[in-house]
Amino acid sequence: MSAGSRLAGYGASVGLLLAVIVLRWFIIPEWSLAHPYLLFYPAIILAGWLGGFGPGVLATCLGAVAMSYLWMPPLYSLRIRDIQDLTAVLVFIAVGFAISLLNEARRRADERAKVAERNALRGRG
Repeated sequence: MSAGSRLAGYGASVGLLLAVIVLRWFIIPEWSLAHPYLLFYPAIILAGWLGGFGPGVLATCLGAVAMSYLWMPPLYSLRIRDIQDLTAVLVFIAVGFAISLLNEARRRADERAKVAERNALRGRG
């Protein structure tokens, strides 16, 4: 993976998270605070799909910080008050890491398949 595509993956990760924050903040602000993390999962999946493990983890970490700061009581603080909120953040991070690992494994398998296909085509010629 080139440095440019790696940087693009991280840029996409930040852009996707900002889009989720804007969507959540302005378009559907009355959506239940009980599940502020739901919209972040598609962003993590897409960031990992586009960029692999690093961008997926970045999306996970940024999502956890945004979720804790903007939508978990006490609002506008990174302090987590109760065990249920802490558990929700830890599960969110664990799922985000798992998604990122799976996307990285898929990317590596795709790269190996492309190399094997090129080698097979060279062998025929």
